[in-house]
Amino acid sequence: MIDNGQRALADTVFQREETAEREPGDALKLEEARREAVVENMRRLRALRLAQNAKSNAKPSAKSR
Repeated sequence: MIDNGQRALADTVFQREETAEREPGDALKLEEARREAVVENMRRLRALRLAQNAKSNAKPSAKSR
């Protein structure tokens, strides 16, 4: 039978292994979320730029008068 000291050691080792297995998955999820945020920001900035270009093209320029 395993005594309490060995059981505690086994639990600690198991927790470390479980954490080590989980960390790469967490890192991948964080990377995916970061990429999604980057793509969302790029789309937002593109829409903003297109809206500004449309406004500037719709106004008659002072030079053409």
